[in-house]
Amino acid sequence: MKKIGLVSVLLVLLTVTMNSQTKHIVLASNYVFTPQDINITVGDTVEWQWVEGTHTTTSVDVTGPDVWDSPISSSVPVFSVVITTEGVHNYICTPHAALGMIGSITATPLTAVDEQNNSVSQFTLSQNYPNPFNPSTVIRYNLTGPSFVTLKIYSALGNEVATLVNEQQGSGEHFAVFDAAKTKGLASGIYFYRLKAGNFEQTRKMLLVK
Repeated sequence: MKKIGLVSVLLVLLTVTMNSQTKHIVLASNYVFTPQDINITVGDTVEWQWVEGTHTTTSVDVTGPDVWDSPISSSVPVFSVVITTEGVHNYICTPHAALGMIGSITATPLTAVDEQNNSVSQFTLSQNYPNPFNPSTVIRYNLTGPSFVTLKIYSALGNEVATLVNEQQGSGEHFAVFDAAKTKGLASGIYFYRLKAGNFEQTRKMLLVK
């Protein structure tokens, strides 16, 4: 078994830079979009990704170029839309809007400074969501180029308990699901996940609560 050191928990924005545009990730879990409100640049992509439950992402506006209505569920786990007009774009989960499952996208025009900054990208390992979790959680990471990737889970004592990824992968955003129920004998407590991709290596902490 391999050993790892303890690390601090850091929250990161779920975005992926792609040339002169950015993809913004919104997670759909039970009765909440995360993040609920996002700021983007016109031309960016917003991608909703399913975590749990059965939902929709439905624009409040019923006319215009930026109108969408799609289920987000285990059978349709990903839906994306490119926002082409500036302003505030409100949306809801149709069956759960009354429970507060709503969101907003504020889009501003692209500037020359934005174009320059958006051209910079880097390897990232995001904080898992949900966290704390039971029994499953999603781990996201971004690769700037093709890399051999390993993503492993460790106990608080540094014992390796699961390997989620162990393969060559291309550039872009990737995610893996850790289901504690599939790993026998895991108790509530702190666990760590470590990503290695080429020369990049990072470890983050997560909490399993049964």
